[in-house]
Amino acid sequence: MSTTTQGIRDQWISDLCAHVADRSETVSWMVAVRYGSDAVTFGALTSSINDYRRIVGVQGMSLESALTGALLHTAPSLIDLESVARASAVDQMIHWLGREIVATPISTTRTLRSVG
Repeated sequence: MSTTTQGIRDQWISDLCAHVADRSETVSWMVAVRYGSDAVTFGALTSSINDYRRIVGVQGMSLESALTGALLHTAPSLIDLESVARASAVDQMIHWLGREIVATPISTTRTLRSVG
């Protein structure tokens, strides 16, 4: 993945996590996503994302890692899946959560500046 594409993805994940947190403030009880018998509320997901942010931040990992960890934590039946099926399920959950989030292209225009 190119640096620009990764930057767009990182921004989209950040916007997605902000969206989930915003929803949590007003409807924390509402189900954000389901998998099998697991129903993950906005409140539980936001709390878990915040917990995992601290963990992955210490390790220098991405916000997307925190989101993935939070989904695995709040939807424990995902753990029983084979790794490819688990990755696919998490990817589908992330896309469902972000269905209203529009990816904003990052400007690739570079400007020169003087350093004196």
